[in-house]
Amino acid sequence: MGKKIIVLCGSPRRKGNTNTVVRWMADAAKQAGAEVEVVDLARLKYKANGCTACMACQKSDKYECVIDDEASPILRRIPEFDVVVMATPVYWFGPTAQLKLLLDRTFSLAKFDPQTGEPLSNAASRNRRLVLIATAGGDLDGGLNLLDATFRTAAEFMKQTYESLLVPLAPMDPKDLAARDDVKNQATALGKKLAT
Repeated sequence: MGKKIIVLCGSPRRKGNTNTVVRWMADAAKQAGAEVEVVDLARLKYKANGCTACMACQKSDKYECVIDDEASPILRRIPEFDVVVMATPVYWFGPTAQLKLLLDRTFSLAKFDPQTGEPLSNAASRNRRLVLIATAGGDLDGGLNLLDATFRTAAEFMKQTYESLLVPLAPMDPKDLAARDDVKNQATALGKKLAT
């Protein structure tokens, strides 16, 4: 049986470069037997702009954010998946605000010692793999390497394996990226790999 994969896509452009790469990866993973769910984070309705640092999640025995909005059920379900894919274009040397809104609230999936701040347990560590798909108009040094380092650190913190598909020099027009067989082949190979 294939893996359960959730893709948290933070691109504000429905037919942009990031979504194109995600579609290639997801199609290949499905064809290889995986169950894939793609969540368009840019279309969710939020009650708060990310984590509000209320700390209610740390006082609860549940691994969930107490803010009740369209992101809540997604956050609760993250531990059910074998693979979590974070997909984003690079915006100002980091992930988009659309991805960051949800990403910061994954704080609720871990419990920390109130005195030392050390992690005590982490519901998300049940996932075996964290994957980053990132596109950028610039080269690898134009934000992609910074983003890669950030997500690699997050994976290490959550005791997950990590890999990334970084797409530098992505054209402004997604139709031009759609013609790039090299990127499509990389995305397809990633999808097949994640499925098994």
